[in-house]
Amino acid sequence: MSGGALRSINCTSCGAGLSVLGGGRVLTHVCGYCGAVLDAQDAYKVLDSIGKRNHPDSPVQIGMTLTYEGVDFTVIGTLGMVERHRGSEWRWVEHQVFSPTHGYLWLNLEDGNLTFTRKVRDFDMRQWLSPASVERAETPPTRSYGGQKFRYYETTTARIDFMEGEFNWIPKLGETVKVVSLLGPDAMLELVESTREREVELSRLLPRDAVARQMGFDPAALGPARRHPLQAYVPLREEAFLRKAATYMTAAAAVLGLLFLMIPGRTVLDAPAVPLSDLPESYTFEVSNTAQITLVEFRTDFENQWAAFAAEILGPDGQPVVAGERAVSYYSGRDSDGNWSEGSRRSNFRFRPNATGLHRVRLELSDPGASNLIGTVALRIQQGKPTGFWLFALAVVSGLAGIALVARRALHQKSRFAGSDWTSED
Repeated sequence: MSGGALRSINCTSCGAGLSVLGGGRVLTHVCGYCGAVLDAQDAYKVLDSIGKRNHPDSPVQIGMTLTYEGVDFTVIGTLGMVERHRGSEWRWVEHQVFSPTHGYLWLNLEDGNLTFTRKVRDFDMRQWLSPASVERAETPPTRSYGGQKFRYYETTTARIDFMEGEFNWIPKLGETVKVVSLLGPDAMLELVESTREREVELSRLLPRDAVARQMGFDPAALGPARRHPLQAYVPLREEAFLRKAATYMTAAAAVLGLLFLMIPGRTVLDAPAVPLSDLPESYTFEVSNTAQITLVEFRTDFENQWAAFAAEILGPDGQPVVAGERAVSYYSGRDSDGNWSEGSRRSNFRFRPNATGLHRVRLELSDPGASNLIGTVALRIQQGKPTGFWLFALAVVSGLAGIALVARRALHQKSRFAGSDWTSED
């Protein structure tokens, strides 16, 4: 054995030189040349052998270093993991890393993504969730940790398919662990159960390109990255401001639009009510404002009936300016639920005059043959009536913009759970 910052040993099975990087709590050292499993606590005697096996596809090599949250870690071991289910197979690589100050953690490579995993010591084990509990649940189970809520994502049964390097435990080829994973806002909570113990781990997604360059290899060597459930939401530029602005704009435009609707115009005709049997009737009124809307309103005393009214307005030159038709319907009664009513005794239409001067309006029933109608109708015309149309249009547009921003974030959240194995049964 040689001294210094980097120590090394010779494999007691094949004699190959092996680096010793993992500190005093390493229990096992697996020779990458012959597959011998060595006891790091007993003169590296041979405990077992996995034979010569193909190395899993990972550019991360033993001896490489990375810095995570200001702490330097060295890669000391590699596990090849596999899950098989109903004829399908998934493979990934877990690299044990070591820091003299922060102990043993894991750097994982799966589907082109890198994650960093640490053990959690302060999880309330009364919240433990087993695969059997998941099967019995009617809705996706949730758990809490560190002030965050985690929702069920998937259950995996992973098997060790390759081992090399140093480990602070004694792995065995073919050993399986069951993992129940729950997805939180920015981390994955994993409840791991093996034949030996139960452990809780927390995984976070790493920036793969930056980590690859830091460790000294081309990010392309990681392979194409599939969308990861821990992938962070990327907001639009000034999205928070835009969302608030859309909310305030929608509320302000809607309120102003309602205020505009409530502002009365100047009445230029307020004809008294006439019996429906007296229609048609003609009236004259003076228009002096062509810059704003003119409102034509029908008012009836209907009870349990309807009628359609038509009004044709002629300009000062005797030519038609506008013709409008509106139905007025009002019904009421009482049933087992109490009094009820539907419809309205009033209706209206709007137009914008194109000339000032004396105008004439003719009011009539759209169906002159409706002889069974009773009641009266009055006609009122107001000019200079403010319109809230454009304000309501602005409210709709800004409201849709706000909804789109909220939906964008909601769709991202939904996509995070797209790979979950949870299925709802009817």
